[in-house]
Amino acid sequence: MLFKYPQLLWSLWLLFIPILIHLLQLRKFKTTPFTNVRLLKKVKAKSQKSQTLKRWLLLISRLGLLAALILAFAQPYTASRSAFKKQELVIYLDNSFSMQARRNQNSLLEEATQELIRNLPKETTFSLFTNDSEYRDVTVDEIRNVLLQLNFSSNQLNLSEIGLKANSYLGNGPDALKSLVVISDFQESLEGIRDAGRTEADIYFIPFRAEEVRNVSIDSVFLETTSGSINNLHITISGNYDFGSIPVSLFNRGSLIAKSAVTYKPEGTSELVFSLPGEENIEGKVSLTDTGLAFDNDLYFNINTREKIRVLGIGANDEFLIRLFDQNTTQYRSVTSLDQASTLVPDQDLVILNQLNALPAGTLDLLREYVDRGGSLVLIPSMTMNTGEFNRLLGFYGLSLGKRVQTPLEVTDINYAHPLFKDVFREEVRNFQYPSAKEYFTFNGRADKILGFSNEAPFLTAKGKCYVFTTTLAPDNTNFTASPLVVPTLYAMAMRSRSLPTPYYLLGSESSEDVAVQLGKDRILSLKKGDLEFIPRQQSVGRNTRLWFSDAPPEAGTYVLENAPVNRSFSFNFPRKENDLKYLDLDVTGEGTALMDSISEMFKRFENDSRVTGLWKWFVILAVLFLLAEIIIQKAMK
Repeated sequence: MLFKYPQLLWSLWLLFIPILIHLLQLRKFKTTPFTNVRLLKKVKAKSQKSQTLKRWLLLISRLGLLAALILAFAQPYTASRSAFKKQELVIYLDNSFSMQARRNQNSLLEEATQELIRNLPKETTFSLFTNDSEYRDVTVDEIRNVLLQLNFSSNQLNLSEIGLKANSYLGNGPDALKSLVVISDFQESLEGIRDAGRTEADIYFIPFRAEEVRNVSIDSVFLETTSGSINNLHITISGNYDFGSIPVSLFNRGSLIAKSAVTYKPEGTSELVFSLPGEENIEGKVSLTDTGLAFDNDLYFNINTREKIRVLGIGANDEFLIRLFDQNTTQYRSVTSLDQASTLVPDQDLVILNQLNALPAGTLDLLREYVDRGGSLVLIPSMTMNTGEFNRLLGFYGLSLGKRVQTPLEVTDINYAHPLFKDVFREEVRNFQYPSAKEYFTFNGRADKILGFSNEAPFLTAKGKCYVFTTTLAPDNTNFTASPLVVPTLYAMAMRSRSLPTPYYLLGSESSEDVAVQLGKDRILSLKKGDLEFIPRQQSVGRNTRLWFSDAPPEAGTYVLENAPVNRSFSFNFPRKENDLKYLDLDVTGEGTALMDSISEMFKRFENDSRVTGLWKWFVILAVLFLLAEIIIQKAMK
């Protein structure tokens, strides 16, 4: 038992006063005069023992009355050991898209928010964070409106990140009572459940689950060009239950242009194909309606007229390059010397130095600046060239060509993992007619080997966007230009020289695209959709501008390029990882983790752990009882 005002206990010394009075009364004798024996008959006989008992009972009742009053004013109470520790409460409220699932006609996020507002004590100070926002040291009244207007987020923290972030809100003091409350549907995407134990706080899991776990999702779209006038738009759709047949609508700039139905396939994803006219800009949206999650019912895409990739070949013997580059996708130009190319190089996407014998000193800075600004450069050497002149250029990147080796070798080493061959080979080719070369240069420097000879010497290497062959591609030296490898190799260099447009980008992912716009001093490109506008990170690359979309716009949709002379649009969609409604098994939780059925149950537990029970009323009642006891003793024992 504890006391709110323990200093009042010194008043218990007052109990000695009735004790002293009682002792003095025992020593005082009262004399009654009388004249004759007749008066003794009128005196009621009193027992000496009964008088002594009465005095002792009165003393006890008076001592109890005084002691009870003193203790009542000291306000005694009982409390648990944790009642007076500093309370540090951190709440994680999951607002990911999977919380759009419905229960009791409301989304799981709405259910969790309303229950949190109802049960949080008004005087409690806590910190709360979601997947994309945070609020430190607030009360429920301060963030009530914020919670009621909370939006869904495409981001999803896992349990490790939740625990680590919670530590930033908690103090370092060992005496504080630290609690972390995780409110979520606990999808499998939250990953390792025991990883959350990295925090020093007591962890409470409160799961919110939907009544029915059903969802149909538009997973992706991709374009297949079958001819110059028709594009086939493939749409992949998945569902976690037999949805039978669901209508799918196709829109262009808000207008319905096609509608069809997709049928459920239990063995995998379902596919739907729409035919679209080629050579037409389309700002499209694919849409369906289901009773599950809402964020994956729409998918935005756009089809922009693709600009041709500009390729410049510098050298005389370029017949294989003319045959290689398709005029439908590339714009190939050829000059015989670097002097003729000095004004053309800055505007190219890919420059090929094709079997030149010399590199004029005046063009060294031109080529270096071109590469540094993001251009792609391919060096195809001549076996009679002045390697010293070309090594001055390669030396800027830590590379150089060495001595000439006249040993016939086959090109047998193919680096399938290199980004240049991404999506080129479906599988590693074993039974292959490898090209060969009669002679080559040795190579010095650290670079990625793309193709190699049978003796592990490099045939083609890359350092960023600088590609170097170690031998000439002349027909009298190698049959590489007649090999099936030449097309995926050189054509892939052209495709990678510019970030080409894609139908859509995923919000939050690293992606970029080049647009044919030159940045000026006062020109900043931005993307706009209605009232929403954002400025992506941008850099001038030759006569193009490269846009990075890692800093994504705030919501999905199709955004139009502003402050640019070209008509371009970009589509963004939320990642689909939240649409797989599979949940963690919470029956086995980590040490220091408790599973709660509801938010109200959790706060009742908090209340019990910090309960303080006041006892002063009981002592007031006890004082009244002692007073009644004294009155009864006075009346009963006259």
